[in-house]
Amino acid sequence: MTHYYFKENFFNASRSAIEIYNDKEDVVFTIELFYTSAVQQTMAYLGNNKQNFEITDGQDTYRVLQEGAIKTPFKTVWTVEKNNQPIGLFRSKMGLKPTMYFEGTQGGIIKFQSGFFSRSVKVTKRNQEITQTKSERFKFASRHDVYIETETYHPAMLILLFQVFYEFQEKQRKNAN
Repeated sequence: MTHYYFKENFFNASRSAIEIYNDKEDVVFTIELFYTSAVQQTMAYLGNNKQNFEITDGQDTYRVLQEGAIKTPFKTVWTVEKNNQPIGLFRSKMGLKPTMYFEGTQGGIIKFQSGFFSRSVKVTKRNQEITQTKSERFKFASRHDVYIETETYHPAMLILLFQVFYEFQEKQRKNAN
């Protein structure tokens, strides 16, 4: 099992890169929010965030781009890219527990799910746990610990999808209040 951790930016709309560390205290990835237009950036500052993120290890870059609500009005869908090439889709699913699925272009499906009140996330493939997370509660700039138990998927991609899942889940909770 490999352990990574990072602390979110204080402001949700901040474009400052977040450093992701391994157990040796080495920065191994950086993740950041990005906007595809000035309108999207303005909407984010007004509280209507789109979860477009990019993560890199200096060699490979993974990105998620949220599709417009007109194209997918009942589900939230992101295109997942590696080095500007689509590698799959990440989509939300309605249900009692927050759940999202990554569907790779090669056919693999990964499930991200948390409890109704829990901030921890379990990631499974064919009912086998491949990643688990723990996140601080009630913090403005939460620390996230990510434990990865697979070599099938690049850790940067799993951390990126976790970040999108976490931010989307927090937005849903905020909208429910």
